[in-house]
Amino acid sequence: MSKSLLWETVVAAFWLAFLTILGVNLVGNYVMYGSPVESEHGKLEKFGYPIEVVEAAPEAAAGGGGGLVSSLPLVAAASAEEGAGVFKKCGSCHTAEAGGANKTGPNLHNIIGAEIANHNGFKTTESLNGIGGNWTYEKIDDYIENPKRLAPKGSMSFAGLKKPQDRAAVIKFLMSQSENPPPIPAAAETPAAAPAAPN
Repeated sequence: MSKSLLWETVVAAFWLAFLTILGVNLVGNYVMYGSPVESEHGKLEKFGYPIEVVEAAPEAAAGGGGGLVSSLPLVAAASAEEGAGVFKKCGSCHTAEAGGANKTGPNLHNIIGAEIANHNGFKTTESLNGIGGNWTYEKIDDYIENPKRLAPKGSMSFAGLKKPQDRAAVIKFLMSQSENPPPIPAAAETPAAAPAAPN
């Protein structure tokens, strides 16, 4: 190849690269700003879309249901049938009927009021056992809203049921799958009266 042909190839490659970069820049400006030339008026302040994240209150993260909106006042009006529908979200890991099989998680028959420990032949984690006491309605409500709050090192990977109505329905369903569920606490049966308006 002669020197002149080599030189022409290098120059042509340079101009081809330059025009390609310029073209990409013009097309990019047109897509981003609606004009081939970026203007200060059309300049984006930020790229991308904002993602809103709800931050848990510090006391909620520490455990004990700090920011939890209780579902217990809704349990009386909930139906076990509706709860069975919501419970399908739990069905890949749990059963609830008498004699039901353990899956990834325990069979939940008679869970209400039971000791927080190994249940129906299923060995639970130390993190879960460390909660102590029994499965009261308050603890069940707290746990199914955010399992990692009460048992941070527990094996339950489910993110939780955030809607109080869903949790109330599941609790009503679990009551129907318990032979002798304790009564709902009296304080939860009727929501607290709204404060009187100032005169």
